[in-house]
Amino acid sequence: MLLAERPLEALTVDTVVETAAVAKGTFYYHFQSMEELAAAVGEKLGESFDDLLAPVRLGMRDPVARLSFAFKRFLEKAILDPVWARLVVQSAQAPTEFARGVRANLKQDLTEARAQGRLNVNDVELAADIVMGIWLQVTRGILQGRTSTDLAERALDAMLRALGASAPQKRKKDLNS
Repeated sequence: MLLAERPLEALTVDTVVETAAVAKGTFYYHFQSMEELAAAVGEKLGESFDDLLAPVRLGMRDPVARLSFAFKRFLEKAILDPVWARLVVQSAQAPTEFARGVRANLKQDLTEARAQGRLNVNDVELAADIVMGIWLQVTRGILQGRTSTDLAERALDAMLRALGASAPQKRKKDLNS
């Protein structure tokens, strides 16, 4: 909970080990720094949420629908669970396996959408940066109390416009998302 309550810069290893009632050596056995701890926590939270989305997301054939579904659900999760959002945002700076996995899935969807002529951004790395950047910035806004009932939908629309993406193709299987 300390990571969710305070900025990472305000935490020390001493505070963490005291709160967890473990020896300092135990901390350093598992982590080399506070940044590594934050990355590990965020990675686990992100992985568990991504695992919940995977069955639906992978059942979608349209790459823009997959991208839209995941983007919107991650924002909705951030709105409903600010502690989760804070931890994921704090860990976003670290190159974790989860972050690499999310980016790989994202790039796969973007590459497929680009091959279908459905994106105006030709550089897939740049397109991935746009998606991740918008998600992170909107989530930071959520954490500062800037929310509305249609925020996830408006952010999704802005992200798709930034990519120059044509709307997801509606198929019976995708209508539930």
